[in-house]
Amino acid sequence: MQLFDTQSAMDIISHSTGGFSYGTLARALISKDNFRDAQLLLIECKKFCDHLEAIGLLKKCHHLLDGQDEYFEYIHH
Repeated sequence: MQLFDTQSAMDIISHSTGGFSYGTLARALISKDNFRDAQLLLIECKKFCDHLEAIGLLKKCHHLLDGQDEYFEYIHH
């Protein structure tokens, strides 16, 4: 089983423009690294995005709310 790659995730997030969901992040990581357990990766991406929001690197995009998906935006420092 592959471990969650925070370096790859941060690279994708820091180069994003506009909003993205943790599902979008998971799909990008799956296509990049060929993960076998997509559901586990989705959970890890959500936890990672929530953590980055808590420390101020991401903010939720309330204007992009889409039912059950949460969208985030990277805060460039």
